[in-house]
Amino acid sequence: MRTMSLCCALVAALSLAGCKATNVPPPDRRVTIAPDLGKSIYVTDVRCTKGSSDCYTFQANVVNNTSSERPVEWKVVWLDADGMEIDSTVSTWAARMIQPYEICALKGTAPTKAAVDMMFYVRRAK
Repeated sequence: MRTMSLCCALVAALSLAGCKATNVPPPDRRVTIAPDLGKSIYVTDVRCTKGSSDCYTFQANVVNNTSSERPVEWKVVWLDADGMEIDSTVSTWAARMIQPYEICALKGTAPTKAAVDMMFYVRRAK
C-alpha cells in the first residue's frame, strides 16, 4: 500500500512539473523586442503576404501581457532579396499605446516590389 501511494505521489509531482503555463510564444527571427519591455509585451502571428499592388504587406499582433497600459514604438524595416535594408521613409518609428491585455494588429506595406522580407522592432516609447 505504501508503494502504491508513493507511486501516485510521484506521478502527481511529475504531472504538475510539466504543466507550467506560459502565454509567451516562441520568438520569430524577424522580431526584435527591446529588453526593457521584458515579458510585458510579446508578438504573435507575424505574417507577410503580397497585396494587389504586388508589394508585400506585413501584419503582427502585439500583445500587452500586463494589467497596465504600455506605450510602445514600432517599425518595420524592409529587406531586398539579398537581405539588405531598403532605404525608405516608411521605416520610421510609430507610437502606439497598448491597453491592458490588449492584442493589437500592426500593419505596414513595403515601399517597393523589391522588398521580399522584413524585420519588426518594438521598443518602449520615449
